[in-house]
Amino acid sequence: MVEESTRQGPPVADRLRRVGALFEPFSSSYADNPALAFYQAAHREAPVAYSEAFSAYLVVGHAELTQVLREPVGFSSAHILDLPLDLPPEVTAELQRGIYQMPPALFNNDPPGHTRARALFSKAFTPARVASLEPTIAEAAEALVRAMAPGDGPVDLMQALAFPLPLQIITALIGIPLVDAPLLRACQDDRLKLYDPALDKARQVEAARRCVAYERYLADLIERRRGAPADDLITALIGARVDGEAPLSVEEMISHLIVLFFAGYETVASLIGSLVLRLLETPALWDAIGSDPALFQAAMEETLRIDAPVQMEPRRATAPAVVGGVEIPAGATAFAFFGAANHDPAIFPDPLRFDVNRFAAGPRARHLGFGWGVHTCIGASLARIEVRCAVQALRAAFPGLRLAAEARPSYAPSMFFRKPTALPVTLGAA
Repeated sequence: MVEESTRQGPPVADRLRRVGALFEPFSSSYADNPALAFYQAAHREAPVAYSEAFSAYLVVGHAELTQVLREPVGFSSAHILDLPLDLPPEVTAELQRGIYQMPPALFNNDPPGHTRARALFSKAFTPARVASLEPTIAEAAEALVRAMAPGDGPVDLMQALAFPLPLQIITALIGIPLVDAPLLRACQDDRLKLYDPALDKARQVEAARRCVAYERYLADLIERRRGAPADDLITALIGARVDGEAPLSVEEMISHLIVLFFAGYETVASLIGSLVLRLLETPALWDAIGSDPALFQAAMEETLRIDAPVQMEPRRATAPAVVGGVEIPAGATAFAFFGAANHDPAIFPDPLRFDVNRFAAGPRARHLGFGWGVHTCIGASLARIEVRCAVQALRAAFPGLRLAAEARPSYAPSMFFRKPTALPVTLGAA
């Protein structure tokens, strides 16, 4: 019989709490490498753990996570974009001047609502539509690379290429003026800051104000597009009807746009940075991918496994469930750890090792780098094209690219994401 804890909270084995205490997402050690900080211990001791700090069950095992993802209604995504309920009253008051909690959209939705929401965007992400964007993406990547000039000091590849390329692509798709993209990116970051318990109240209030300003910006953009339609997703949302239903409200459209903008740049930028870093850590790989497209593809898939841009998403149990032998009560929060499942040694032996041979002959074991099930990333094929165009342009222009001497890549502390913030490189001869 499992010994249960009598401390405050649900009855959970002490072992699960002990492992769950290792989940410290805002620590520098976790930002540097969540696998070393938390995933390894969880796989050894508790593929489903419990965090007292976040009052959440932590689902880290591959089999356990796929069980959760197979049940999109039993483990609901409807509230995964909700902001913390324990924010200071001053912060909540600022947020309530806007939308506060996002209405259901593509990301924070369950079937059948999610099915209808996904249908709204299916035309924008068909294989033919995505393939037609490749020349534009390649041209944008080449222009950004041309702007890099070999000089005396290192270049931050995140700022020079990884962030601006997906920003250009997603703003064009959505219909956001590119000149406004940096401001919107900062506002997205402000929303994420509200999940950080270490953020002081003054900075939380300021972040909340910018979140509301962001929502108002999008509302104004929607209204302008009503009078001047264009070939973009904003216009498509305005005219969207699924199964004869009423048009989307402005709040629903804003929720869709916030999710699309973030997913369209943040995850792609992170994948570009992580992939280039992994390749440059093994210079022979960087040298080889120029003449071996299959090797490049295998390296990208292995990066999606080992450095998945989305490491975790919350879910809420709508009914009692047993996952990995652990009882999860109805109403409980469960954190679905894609990054941890990708490090499950039962599926991926020696999971800390970057090994392109795992995917050299095609995907032998499915990684969860783009999710799984009904919430699989709708833009995965577009993301792969953007990453390929970025690395191809970089490899063609600077075959001698190397990590800057003694320069250390940095990652942003985050509950949810694997986010390189800086990647110093030396360009070598052009």
